[in-house]
Amino acid sequence: MIHIILFGPPGCGKGTQARIIANKFGFIHLSTGMIFRNHIKNETSLGMLAKHYINQGILVPDKITTSMLNIEMKKYIQAKGIIYDGYPRTKNQIFSLEKILNRFSFGRINVIFSFHIKNNLLINRLIKRGKISKRNDDINMKTVQKRIEEYDRKTAFIWNDYKWKKNIIKLNASSSKEKISFFIEKKIMNFYER
Repeated sequence: MIHIILFGPPGCGKGTQARIIANKFGFIHLSTGMIFRNHIKNETSLGMLAKHYINQGILVPDKITTSMLNIEMKKYIQAKGIIYDGYPRTKNQIFSLEKILNRFSFGRINVIFSFHIKNNLLINRLIKRGKISKRNDDINMKTVQKRIEEYDRKTAFIWNDYKWKKNIIKLNASSSKEKISFFIEKKIMNFYER
């Protein structure tokens, strides 16, 4: 099973690319954002806890996120590959993911696509997305800025350990959607040719 991390700030295009790759290769698209919204919609206890943080533009604590992911991962024992969109967001979550992969004998993290984009482009994208999707965390300018600050402060550096150096592939997230997906697909194909 191949494990692909799409890593970058909110609004950089991770979700769009995850959907494209999932369709192309028949992989599972695992989005913590979608999992949170599902739990919130179904008013689960985890969902209610997550909602409190999301509405403030703050990272959902590791314990809540990992509990949700644990529930989700059990469904994918037969999967060919999993694309992680919006997870891990902290060093602790990296350790938790590695533990989960070990527990289920799922293999290891194969590649981390690191999306880079300027903050002013992000803010415009998020506000635009909020108007279309009516997502609370995208509509409010203050919340949007808070989310980007949280990312810069708590998430941007989590893969800096030497251990991950060979797994990281940087990409320019301000390129066209097609250019980015072509680039990612080519890199994934390399794994099958090894």
